[in-house]
Amino acid sequence: MELKTLIIAVKEKNLSKEQLEAYSDQMSQLFAEMMLEMSELEKEEALFMERTITPSVAATKIKWKATPSGQRLIVLKRYTLATKELLNSLKSRVYRLIY
Repeated sequence: MELKTLIIAVKEKNLSKEQLEAYSDQMSQLFAEMMLEMSELEKEEALFMERTITPSVAATKIKWKATPSGQRLIVLKRYTLATKELLNSLKSRVYRLIY
């Protein structure tokens, strides 16, 4: 399931404990996949920084962010942040259903 689909699904107020746990499992899997992809992009970024000759580190970082890989890394960083918050929310909701 896509992250955007999961975000919409977990907005539902009347989910059972089992549904919340299933969404949490799916979201955790997506989070792990995104983190792995981010690690590959960060390695690519390091190589880009090393081989790009510019007058400053800031200029090189701007050039990196303008590349397709740099753009993808920006998106993944925000997606992982959102996913982390949603996972915490799901844990809280499951806890509230139990107690």
